[in-house]
Amino acid sequence: MCKRFFSASAPIVKKKRGKMPELPEVETIVQGLKPKLAQQKIRQLRIYDSKIERMLVGEYLSGRRIINIRRRGKYIVFELNGDLDLIVHLRMSGGLLYQQNEPQSIRWVRAVMKLDDGFLIFQDRRRLGVMELSHSRSLDLRLGMEPLSSDFNSDYLRQKLAGSKRPIKVFLMDQTIVAGIGNIYAQEILFVAGVHPQREARSLNNNEIRKLVKATKSILAMAIKHQGTTVSDFQNADASEGNFQNFLKVYGRNNKPCLVCGTVIRKIKLQGRTTYFCEKCQK
Repeated sequence: MCKRFFSASAPIVKKKRGKMPELPEVETIVQGLKPKLAQQKIRQLRIYDSKIERMLVGEYLSGRRIINIRRRGKYIVFELNGDLDLIVHLRMSGGLLYQQNEPQSIRWVRAVMKLDDGFLIFQDRRRLGVMELSHSRSLDLRLGMEPLSSDFNSDYLRQKLAGSKRPIKVFLMDQTIVAGIGNIYAQEILFVAGVHPQREARSLNNNEIRKLVKATKSILAMAIKHQGTTVSDFQNADASEGNFQNFLKVYGRNNKPCLVCGTVIRKIKLQGRTTYFCEKCQK
């Protein structure tokens, strides 16, 4: 049962626009939650937002055990007994926080999961996040290759690139082809690979494809090591912030010198998304 609805007329707090958590941020959250939540029982799910209430019935989850927590693309998947998955997508400003004590304030809180030990809080300032039930593994059928898997290789990418006239940055962000890459990491990957974001995907040669695969794996792995990128809303499950923003080579560096060649970094709009690149380093 929904305890409290958000008011549509509530005052809007002006804040820097959120950035959607991508693969490294979601993986960081999963790694933080997994040792704390795996094998715990859900005692109660309290829903504080009518949107979430329409997606799932809280009472249906009571008593179910969390068998495993994993990431698929940008989604957090709670595998439950009974061949069910509770799927969470944080969207622009969502977050999952685990704490021992029940939250004292429910501002921005959309749902609270009471567990055997502690509470999992789903907070979302902009109310764009998703929490829904699904049959086990159904999400896997909708998403493309995991870029950190061994199956994401030059052969796979070459096959997908063939015939595509889309800009390579847009191609990389297609979740049905590569699951988990968004605006920030697409730019960082292309910079390291030396590929211009506006290049037609089909124009990449074999050497550039190999560099793109290598850059994808290295950038994502490094970002996970540094617990993701915090540029506005992102927090880990313990409320700590990421650190990879201190290692970004091109994103957000408009009119600043390229860290490799000194050329001024340019900013353009590519299919509505802000895109940064170096004209000299990226061809």
